[in-house]
Amino acid sequence: MANTVRAWEGPVRAQMRRFSATHGKELTVAGARWRYYRLGSGPAVVWPTGGLRRAALGFAFLELMASRYTVLAPDYPPLRTVAEFDRGLSAILGAEGIGRVHLICQSYGGMLGQCYLARHPAQVDRLVLSSAGPADYRRLWLPISYMIIVVVRVLPERRVKAVLAGRLGRVLGTAEGHEGWVAALREVLDHDLTRADAISHFAVAADVIRARAVHPGAFQAWHGQAMVWSAENDPTQDSKDKARYERLLGRPVESSAWGRPATLPACSPRTSTCNGWNRHWPVAYRR
Repeated sequence: MANTVRAWEGPVRAQMRRFSATHGKELTVAGARWRYYRLGSGPAVVWPTGGLRRAALGFAFLELMASRYTVLAPDYPPLRTVAEFDRGLSAILGAEGIGRVHLICQSYGGMLGQCYLARHPAQVDRLVLSSAGPADYRRLWLPISYMIIVVVRVLPERRVKAVLAGRLGRVLGTAEGHEGWVAALREVLDHDLTRADAISHFAVAADVIRARAVHPGAFQAWHGQAMVWSAENDPTQDSKDKARYERLLGRPVESSAWGRPATLPACSPRTSTCNGWNRHWPVAYRR
């Protein structure tokens, strides 16, 4: 994201651009160009972002975490498989000289974080999930996923982005001061994301199902701790998720509910969401 002013750019987008210019790095892995952000110092935290695929949307939250932790947050290139995601994130960690990490995952990033943990249980100390359900999806969803990919391939790109806007907008719709964030969502969809990104969104999810990348046996060698953060007004979090996570991970899962805070992407130092994460973070990651 270039550090230049654009006529269409709103205030949230401008803050994203400044964050990107300050903390952004790039790395090519197997032909895929990864952009990621490193900031702060201390124990390492990896933040797989949500379905908007641009980690800079969480700029305020990431800067807040960076006061105590080394934070790594990647954007997602248009990948097709879980193995490609794993290869890219592993390369970023290697380039930054980071071994063990805490994973804090939001929405779509929750699926990716669970896949990474399943492949690298010895490298992850703690897993925290927000707006994400267990990723041990049933195979009956696989033909549906393939059908969606076909539709995304043939629809006009503007229609594809409209579908994504509707899917993601319901999450931002509960955010405090949501108008600015909805505008930022639209700007990201219009100027950043492409059809290839939309295909990637569904293709990687289909690969998770096809490869059975997340299943109880994958976590038997993991000795870490897990936590689920939720809010009453979060439409993506099911009340049964905690019990399902405990069956999947084979251990008790800590939970924390914050009432009705704003959603995570709309996080600023003054919102209840950021205050909630800041309040619970030292407890969740005390060591």
